Amino acid sequence: MKKTYFSTIFAFLLFASLSLQSQEEAMNYKELQGYLPASISGYEAGEPGGQTTNMQGMSFSSADIKFTNSSGGYIQITLLDYKAAINMYQAATAMWNAGMSFENDDQIARSVQWEDDIAGWEEFRKKDKEGKIALGIGNRFFLSIEANQQEDLDFVKSIAKKMDLKSLASK
Repeated sequence: MKKTYFSTIFAFLLFASLSLQSQEEAMNYKELQGYLPASISGYEAGEPGGQTTNMQGMSFSSADIKFTNSSGGYIQITLLDYKAAINMYQAATAMWNAGMSFENDDQIARSVQWEDDIAGWEEFRKKDKEGKIALGIGNRFFLSIEANQQEDLDFVKSIAKKMDLKSLASK
């Protein structure tokens, strides 16, 4: 009897969350592109890309841009809006709150807290000299910045700090 009761409550909550999600759509990818950096010193910007996906009970958008330099360096920036796909967002950010970190000869990785509404994950692959940060912003947006030819994560972090993340967190 208890199993049926809890199954019914779970089904109701799942249905309710899907119903709430379908009422609001994610930001259009063109608007999302406006939050991406237009230039990064020493790099040439490619064409920004993106898409918005809507389906019953779910909506999400992505915008991305790649920067390159003459020595083979790249910076890949991707910004996602999970406004109406909260389950996808929660799956992507679940481990960050655990305070996990690890380091070995190849890499260092750890969860990070930037501000109240901005937290994430950073990792640096030492031998490959590749850095990446992934930030959850306002329980809605997901930002990924990845770069090669790096000595540490400072440059990658500086790109994120120049973006208007507070504005995104308030949406």
